[in-house]
Amino acid sequence: MPTRQTSELHGHRWSAPGVRYFVTACTRERRGGLEGQTVTDAIIECAADSDVVEDTETIALCVMPDHIHWLFGLGCRLTLGRVMARMKAQSRETLASIGLVWQRDFFEHRLRAEESAEDYARYVFLNPYRAGTVAIAEIWRGWWCPRPELLRFMLHLNQNGSPPTKWIGEPVPAALAVGE
Repeated sequence: MPTRQTSELHGHRWSAPGVRYFVTACTRERRGGLEGQTVTDAIIECAADSDVVEDTETIALCVMPDHIHWLFGLGCRLTLGRVMARMKAQSRETLASIGLVWQRDFFEHRLRAEESAEDYARYVFLNPYRAGTVAIAEIWRGWWCPRPELLRFMLHLNQNGSPPTKWIGEPVPAALAVGE
């Protein structure tokens, strides 16, 4: 097994209140199981709790079988590292109940002013469809968007809330695919 170089992640981490972050956190050894309803609900509840205390302002969250993608604006109280440590700590017991643990650390991308949160949210939404985790005509239970009215792409979903088939084959911008 390759040695993780997490110290390199820390060296470039920069937390700034009000900045938007695209974060990916994985289970150890990328073991699946997060998609179960109890675990998915617990992770979404952690993000919602973080929003309530204004540590984050979630734009979109997707719970995949072995990782999560979380797009949010950072609040003023905690650093990015503390927000993620808190989410992992709050969900630890639920993950442990199914034999999972979070991988140490996480990947983050700080959105630059010229980058569209809309593009990242759309990527997060499409992730389970592109991965083949859910059929195109179904709704992925692990998607959470507390303010869908802020995302234009939501207006173009099928009547049942699933994405148009043509979106699945569209290329993923390189900056978005890094967190996979």
